[in-house]
Amino acid sequence: MTMTSELISARTFLQKHFPTGGKVLCAVSGGLDSMCLLDLLCRQRDFSVTAAHFNHQLRGEAADRDEAFVRGWCAARGIPLAVGRGDTRGLAQREGRTIEEAARMLRYAFLEETAKSGGFDAIFTAHHADDNAETMLLNLIRGTGSAGLAGIPQIRGRIYRPLLRIGREQLVGYAAAHGVPHVEDETNELDDAARNILRHKVLPVLRQLNGRAVENMSAAAGILSRENEGMERLAAGLLERAAAEEDVSVSCRVLLDVPPALAERTVMQMLAAAAGRRKDFTA
Repeated sequence: MTMTSELISARTFLQKHFPTGGKVLCAVSGGLDSMCLLDLLCRQRDFSVTAAHFNHQLRGEAADRDEAFVRGWCAARGIPLAVGRGDTRGLAQREGRTIEEAARMLRYAFLEETAKSGGFDAIFTAHHADDNAETMLLNLIRGTGSAGLAGIPQIRGRIYRPLLRIGREQLVGYAAAHGVPHVEDETNELDDAARNILRHKVLPVLRQLNGRAVENMSAAAGILSRENEGMERLAAGLLERAAAEEDVSVSCRVLLDVPPALAERTVMQMLAAAAGRRKDFTA
């Protein structure tokens, strides 16, 4: 068995963060990525794995087919399965969100609720290096700093992404080596969304320029993530030392005495503390 088909970096990630295993919830759409993740987790000793499938009710019979596929695969192998459904279009219309945003909200709410009620140690999702490269490019063209260029976090709260440093080609190899079946989401082939355009038209060009483009972007994301975390800690320390006691404020003199990048982050943290949130703040 080759290292590619064994997904060595994912196994290393699991051993580092879950050395004694655990009770985990694996998000499974039925696609190649999540089926590989579910198979990999089920092969790990000391892991108690439950699959979780969410039907967004966006694709009619095709969505029901995906749900039936996951149900059948899990039942045949004795894997516990939690299934949820939600009116994604209705939520998008009510709250003025895109379909993608509404789908993400419903899916993660289902995963978090299931994990909490079931007493799970962690939630695993199957985001991989190609997904991360797409996210980095989307954030870049929208305008972002190092946090956005770091892409998808490998760990956020109880959500873990063991495949994030692994390219899709490696997952194809793993599925072939281990006989892992999957279903295809036909909407992934349409160029009607920014992410699909990047996947079909931009990343292939980047690979022509450098065959290791996705791997190199993944490595850069790791570096940026660590640098961003370091800068955030420095800013938090500065804010803690310099903030006035009566309110959330920092003397301009303090900000002028530190590098601009650190001053900017400190101000962002100050604003987030005052507003109670960080999301939607611009530069």
